[in-house]
Amino acid sequence: MLLIGSTVRRSGASVVGGAGDLSVGRAADPRGRGIGRPADDTAAPAVYLWLVHARLLRLRNYRVDLVKLDLVVAGVLAVVSELEAWLGSFPAHERLVITVVGPLTAATVAVRRRYPATAGIVAALVGDTVAIASKPPSIVSYGVAWICSLYALTVWTPPKRFALGVAALALPTFVADAISGGPHGGVQFTVIALAVMVLVRRVVGDRERRAQLAERERDVAAREAVVEERARIARELHDAIAHNVSMMVVQAGAERRVLEEDRRSTREVLETIERIGRGALTEMRRLVGMLRSEAGDPLAPQPGLDDLPTLVAQVSEAGLPVELQVEGDRRELPVGIELSAYRIVQEALTNALKHAGDAHATVHVRYGPDSLELEIVDDGAGVQVPVASGGHGLAGMRERVALYGGRLDAGRRPGGGFGVRVLLPVR
Repeated sequence: MLLIGSTVRRSGASVVGGAGDLSVGRAADPRGRGIGRPADDTAAPAVYLWLVHARLLRLRNYRVDLVKLDLVVAGVLAVVSELEAWLGSFPAHERLVITVVGPLTAATVAVRRRYPATAGIVAALVGDTVAIASKPPSIVSYGVAWICSLYALTVWTPPKRFALGVAALALPTFVADAISGGPHGGVQFTVIALAVMVLVRRVVGDRERRAQLAERERDVAAREAVVEERARIARELHDAIAHNVSMMVVQAGAERRVLEEDRRSTREVLETIERIGRGALTEMRRLVGMLRSEAGDPLAPQPGLDDLPTLVAQVSEAGLPVELQVEGDRRELPVGIELSAYRIVQEALTNALKHAGDAHATVHVRYGPDSLELEIVDDGAGVQVPVASGGHGLAGMRERVALYGGRLDAGRRPGGGFGVRVLLPVR
């Protein structure tokens, strides 16, 4: 069947067009994997804990790599300071000072991530002591190590420890200047250093606060999106289930009315079915009524998989050519699964239309013996869109998939484009 800008192909065994091989219970993945992670972190505590452990492990490995980098930098600075001391034209006493102070200051760089306050205070005290007793070493390695350690003190410490570090840097110089005049230019240099430290701490602190605020706003928006999606799912399922329950109640009442008077037990059973069904409908309306928006929801039949060709045609007309491929024999599925499958495809195509750019998309639907598999992929390079226009489509998909204990895999494909793969068990 040819649609506007789209093609629908049905095959009982294979799929034409390279949508991938879909085995029962697994969705195709261009990376050679099946659907590998649950749709929601509430699906299985073991999986959730494993994901958290993996994230913490990556974070820990990242920090370990940075610590190793500091060790390497400290070693290089210590070696360079020795080379500068012995290869430079310094007096004997100054060469001795550089030989000791250079590696000592470099050593503070090695521990600055684990003990930033200690590293900064030690570097400040060493610099003050040398400047007061002799003069600051005029070598590059010493200056680099001193700045690195004071940066750690400035950025990575709480306010009280930062104040202690400022005191360790400023007091010796100010006291020495008050007593004996101090090192030449020492007060001016210290004042400039303190001003730079305060400025850097202010700038970095503001940046971190903005980042934390943005992260909290994203979390709140994501939670709100999940709540809204759950409310929408509840409303849609209420409409679908209420129709079926109403039909059961009507048929039970009709059958009761035409039964003969002598079949009393059967009449009582049908009366019970009517009473329980009507009570269930009343409770459902009362509970779901709280989820209704003030403007009211549009009164329209809930879509299903039979409406996918129309959806594909609409998206194709909007500018994203879409090909629909169906594998397996079409059969009746629970109304909730049909509705969720349609909404997942709709959301995935909407995201592709907004973010994929100049691309083509493929929707692959496979009816398995005990599952329904969906794959929506595009070959777009992706385009940048304003954050305000972005939604939380993946969060909604996860909610719908988690409702039926399914699995979702969504992400960038190695060959380019974006893919969404869903497995919905059909019991």
